[in-house]
Amino acid sequence: MAIKVYDPTKDLDAALKAIKKVEPALIKDMKKDIRKEAQPAIKSIKDYLLWVDPDVTPFNNSGDSRILEGELIKDRGGKTKWKKEAILRGVRVKFGGPNRKSRMGRTSFALMSIYQANPAGAIYDQAGSKNLGKPGNKFNENLEAEDKPHKEGERKGKKGGSRYMWPGAESHLPKLREAAADIMNGVVKDFNRNYKRF
Repeated sequence: MAIKVYDPTKDLDAALKAIKKVEPALIKDMKKDIRKEAQPAIKSIKDYLLWVDPDVTPFNNSGDSRILEGELIKDRGGKTKWKKEAILRGVRVKFGGPNRKSRMGRTSFALMSIYQANPAGAIYDQAGSKNLGKPGNKFNENLEAEDKPHKEGERKGKKGGSRYMWPGAESHLPKLREAAADIMNGVVKDFNRNYKRF
């Protein structure tokens, strides 16, 4: 049986699917290695959130906040209820992602991403990112009043979304991209060496 040799720079999605069919253990090991490489970025995101809001409870400088009593968005079955432990646990790694057309006409594939799985934590991170400073949204106005200007990176001195995910991970991204590429290229190389066309 002939198995195609894949070039991950041309079709990463197809390469990973082919490898998973024949050697699922390679993909499992790759995910484990990438998850391990992502841990410093995840820790940094959590540390940044604790810097932005040390007790992870927005708006509570003057006592208990109403954010603790209900949901950020009503009628969501408790999914947007504020639970600081769940928000800290919600920073995770996922694998794969959408194919995107780049400006050069090539398709890029997301090998992995770090995201906030907790809806309340995601809302807090991004709220006001499009309408910051515009009057009429009390939630965003309250957040803006409590926000600290970002301390470093491309958003240094600015407020608003992303409040902790991007600024917490930003300095780790070059190393993480390099490590993920090395891990993925190693997996594809092993696969191509073991299953080259005869």
